Amino acid sequence: MLVGLHLRDFALADHVALDLHEGFTVITGETGAGKSILVHALSFALGSPADAESIRPSADAAEVEATFDLHNSQAARSVGDVLASVDIPFDGELIIRRSVRRSRNGSSRLSGRLRINDRAATVAVLRELSPLLADIHGQHEHLSLLRPQEQLALLDRFGGLAGQRQEVASMSRCLRALDRRLRALSGDERERARRIALLRHEAAEITSAGLHVDEEDRLERQHRQLVHAQALAADAASAMSALDNDVLGASLAAVRRIAEIDSSAREIADALESAAEQSAEAARSLRSYADGVQLDPQRLAEVESRLAFIGDMKRRWGDTVAEVIAYGEHAQSEAERLESEAASGDAMETEASELASALSAAVSELSRLRRDAAARLSEAVARECEHLRLSGARLSFQFNQVPLLPDERALSIDGEERGFDQSGIDRVELLVAFNPGVSPRPLRRVASGGETARLVLAIKAVLGASDLAPLVVFDEVDVGLGGRSGGMIGERLARLGEQRQVLCITHLPQVAARARQHITVSKAAELNESAERTSVHVRMLSAQERIEELAEMLGGSSIANRTSAADLLQAAVGS
Repeated sequence: MLVGLHLRDFALADHVALDLHEGFTVITGETGAGKSILVHALSFALGSPADAESIRPSADAAEVEATFDLHNSQAARSVGDVLASVDIPFDGELIIRRSVRRSRNGSSRLSGRLRINDRAATVAVLRELSPLLADIHGQHEHLSLLRPQEQLALLDRFGGLAGQRQEVASMSRCLRALDRRLRALSGDERERARRIALLRHEAAEITSAGLHVDEEDRLERQHRQLVHAQALAADAASAMSALDNDVLGASLAAVRRIAEIDSSAREIADALESAAEQSAEAARSLRSYADGVQLDPQRLAEVESRLAFIGDMKRRWGDTVAEVIAYGEHAQSEAERLESEAASGDAMETEASELASALSAAVSELSRLRRDAAARLSEAVARECEHLRLSGARLSFQFNQVPLLPDERALSIDGEERGFDQSGIDRVELLVAFNPGVSPRPLRRVASGGETARLVLAIKAVLGASDLAPLVVFDEVDVGLGGRSGGMIGERLARLGEQRQVLCITHLPQVAARARQHITVSKAAELNESAERTSVHVRMLSAQERIEELAEMLGGSSIANRTSAADLLQAAVGS
């Protein structure tokens, strides 16, 4: 429910701070006092556009803050889903702060800011939240009953059909998903066959190549040896010839003789002895290396051919041999997956056919239950209208079909092909007529006014707890009515207030007396330093002040009117 509404420099209101409670609250005041400012401010907070008149003439900017407590509201989950989608925190309390500012360069353009739970947000998000928070009669963009999709949802809630609707939605989603998979299979069957054949061929070609991860490095080393074999052999022979001269052997013999005389030369002899051993080992390695160097043109051609083959495969399937091998393994597994998926097409087709049959039965039963609920709801609202001086009002639901979509499955219902969506096979339009002999028209096309407001009140009184938005606001609900009718309207508003928060602007004391809270709005001229200005003042009335306000509404603050006002309040409490 709405627990707080704060205005600063909005329209003619300087500063307003209202703390609201559950139940039925009325707003009263003289004609032209500015009672609708509160409704306009709430509408602005819920996404309605602002204009220059929304800003107090002497101010540069206007701000409205609306605080909702949704801890025990049916709307909490839906509100939480909307806020979670835009990463705005929500723990049951919702604070909307919206401002509008004049341009500083003198142009007529306005700028604004919006924060939801202290996070920057867009008006698009706000407009998603609005129908979940309030129905504001007189501001059509917030009146949920004007939207056919909401009329269908309300009909389902009235009929207690939430479980059936949820089941239909789940089955519909599953069937659409199966159909998408089947279209992907059947629509690309030829392309799929070509794809499988190509993948199989590529996998076989890579496998038959017998590649090894280190093969290319080994071949490149061998290729360098074969290309430079003659030079390598000559250099190896030259090195062996130098080692064969055994210069180190002669040096070692001489130093050993020196060491026999002078022991200080022993370390030199040891070093030469180690060098001689290493030289002998190097000579043996050179002979082995020289023996392995071959002038083999045929092998050179084979190595070059294999390297060229590997290079071609790398150009086709990867930058390295390892990537080529990995691609071959992927091609094999992808071909197997596509073949398995194609083989499962028949099973999916059977599953989809069985699901479509079950869904046809479910939506048919849901549609039947909806028509029964529509008849009961129409009768209940007609009875309620009798108490609201709308005895000629007629309410009915027009059932239309969900259109068939191109390339989408249809359901067979009693031998007829019918379109469907997650809500079933029905499109519903609420039709109303206020006078005999007048053809019913869609509620969204009926002119706003007292009759429409009373019809909405009748509908909401019947729907009661089935309605989702926690707040409903009525303006001009008592236009053209007298005291007797006002008492009936006040009674219905109070009864609706037991299930939802109700805010109502009224001119009738019989309506105002039924409220739990009473707000009065007045307008006064104030003189400041520069000029006279008009301000709107809003305040919550005490019990004694309510008697005075009701007396004024009855014609003036006389003793008789104050007594009548007290009687109205006492009668309201007693009922």
